[in-house]
Amino acid sequence: PCHPNDPHARTSALQFLKNQAGVLSPKMATLVRDFQVGFEGSFGAQHLSPRGLLSKFLCQMVCVEGIVTKCSLVSPKVVRSVHYCPATGGHEERNYRDATSLDLGMNVGGKAAVPTSSTYPTQDKDGNPLETEFGLSTYKDHQTVTIQEMPERAPLGQLPRSVDIVLDHDLVDKVRPGDRVQCIGVYRALANTANGTTNGVFKTTLLCNNVRVIGRDVGGLNMTADDITKIKEVGEREDVLHLLGRSFAPSIYGHDFIKRALVLQLIGGEEKNLENGTHLRGDINVLMVGDPSTAKSQLCRSAMGLAP
Repeated sequence: PCHPNDPHARTSALQFLKNQAGVLSPKMATLVRDFQVGFEGSFGAQHLSPRGLLSKFLCQMVCVEGIVTKCSLVSPKVVRSVHYCPATGGHEERNYRDATSLDLGMNVGGKAAVPTSSTYPTQDKDGNPLETEFGLSTYKDHQTVTIQEMPERAPLGQLPRSVDIVLDHDLVDKVRPGDRVQCIGVYRALANTANGTTNGVFKTTLLCNNVRVIGRDVGGLNMTADDITKIKEVGEREDVLHLLGRSFAPSIYGHDFIKRALVLQLIGGEEKNLENGTHLRGDINVLMVGDPSTAKSQLCRSAMGLAP
């Protein structure tokens, strides 16, 4: 057994998995070259939000929950390149490792793993040109997403904070903007040096080991026939707007017109294209202005709870 904060935990788990695979199915052990190990479970004090990611958690495995706000495109990232030299008929290979590699600092081939040069070889040591063997080279899928602190967990009056997540291999394209996710990975600082100097402030990111969707945008509700019948009955009432306004945030007294305005915003309008070419969008925007402590934030939270 190994602790998730042990820097060799992932390596130990991989070695154990390969040994077990060889015992249970020798054929599978020869066919599958790489195994991916994902951690999950209760992380105790390491269970955080983006706001709780402080310097004391650097180089530790943490569990972070938030809402996905941005996803990059999935792109291949070279892990090992193979090159052929027509002049000599020989092959050369080069492994690549950057600051987002999980095996940095670990014992690889008798020495500590360090970031490699990003220079792509075009000539061998004798100056002979090299051709890249793309079919023999190894790549991995790579994606970067940004997760933001959940609004209901952010302190009142403060903006939600966010953190960048690095996804590799089979973790890419598992989440989309709007998903509420739980990401488990190693919190790491990425050094940014210019001319060999640095100001001591580093960019931080989470190197994801496992990601789990704990909630999605409400896109498809399971409605029964009885629900649809009741909705149609309410829609035929003359006072449907007043009824919905009274049902909106019932714990907040008054503000009847504001509640009706928020209900109309949630419902939305009808998109129109006039004969003269004018386009009228159906989205409704609301600007809420008022004195402090008049339930503005609570009304917005109620709207978010109805249609997240």
